Amino acid sequence: MNRIRVTFVLAVLALVSSCASIPYMPLGEESASLDRSKPLFLMSVAVRNDYKPRWQPRILTVVLEKPGATGNAERFAFRMDSAGTIPSESGGSIHLVRFPADAASTIVRGFNAMASAFPIHGFYFLPVHAELTDVGSGVHYLGSIKAAVRERGDDEFRAGAVIPLIDQAIAGASTGTFDVEIVDAYDTDVALFRNAFPALRDVEIRRSVLPRWDRARAQLFWDQN
Repeated sequence: MNRIRVTFVLAVLALVSSCASIPYMPLGEESASLDRSKPLFLMSVAVRNDYKPRWQPRILTVVLEKPGATGNAERFAFRMDSAGTIPSESGGSIHLVRFPADAASTIVRGFNAMASAFPIHGFYFLPVHAELTDVGSGVHYLGSIKAAVRERGDDEFRAGAVIPLIDQAIAGASTGTFDVEIVDAYDTDVALFRNAFPALRDVEIRRSVLPRWDRARAQLFWDQN
């Protein structure tokens, strides 16, 4: 029952990710200014599908929540925009993720993603499960996530929900899993962010890289929730 529940939750997350009520990530407009009322967090996410190469995921939303969240009021998300999406020569896309948050009480759960190759659409959930530390005000770089879908082994967490059965299987979402790495690519990534978002060009960006990705934690979350 736990796994059925998880796949249902992931399916719902993927579906609601396109809802117009979810705000876009900040700074997407050329004229946007930096809101200094909360810390702003930056990270790049490069995601590709090695298992089913025809279906290359693109990030739809970043999913955040408060520790111990029990309802939607304690969960929130930001939508990716075209300004933060860069095609990758190695396949897939690089996404320049930005979100404001109270660092002392926020968990980066992961990312909803979608891949389309007519007539099949696959929905994925890239797990992160990282708690932000209290780094103070300002702009903070969390690192670069490198994620790839591969074929799933027995009992490994799935890269996406089971339903709809055919689409999710063909796109490698339900039959695949994610391998994830978090690395420090500060110089390269900060240059990308400054080039894409004028409001960041003269702002100090502090290095606050997340710890190493924990596969066991991702598996436990899948098994228990």
